[in-house]
Amino acid sequence: MNTIEHRGQTFALACICVAALAVAGCTRNHVASSSELGDKLAPFTQTRSQAIAMVTSAKRTFDAQSINQLMLAYTDLELKSNAYAGFLIESAKVGSFDTRKNDDDAFALRNAIGSFNVTYATLQSASPTPVKSKTSTWLSDAWVAPFAQSVQAYWERYHDTLASSPQTVAYVTQQIKSDTIYPNFEDIATERVR
Repeated sequence: MNTIEHRGQTFALACICVAALAVAGCTRNHVASSSELGDKLAPFTQTRSQAIAMVTSAKRTFDAQSINQLMLAYTDLELKSNAYAGFLIESAKVGSFDTRKNDDDAFALRNAIGSFNVTYATLQSASPTPVKSKTSTWLSDAWVAPFAQSVQAYWERYHDTLASSPQTVAYVTQQIKSDTIYPNFEDIATERVR
């Protein structure tokens, strides 16, 4: 009986060790995929940060009419960008990926970036006070097409993991939201404007 109890305890300890290793392995994979996701979202995040910096500078130097025109261009950029982010979030939640929607959203985002750039450059050149910005006053759109391709590859690689773990889905969707969602124009540089 003593030997049976000892074997039972050894077996239980072995099961606990295997479970701990499995959890550690899953955690490492989760962290690796999270880090990889952050790397994949970096151009999206950088473009958002740059657009916010440009709007902040413009709100401090443009006249009211120019700010209103910029608001229209920014709002279009915000809507297109947030629509694309929403598609990414939905893809993670439902476990399917619509390649046509991915392409359409990427195309719309690229056009919105181009329109924002043209509007900003036009307003900046007409402004009596030059915009002083530490960041570039031109948003790059060169990253959008490669990003769209990498999103599909990333989804194909990790969709099984997402499907098996509601916690991972929640984490991934939260990371996408925090790294990509644009704020409303009114919420940028909320101090009193001219």
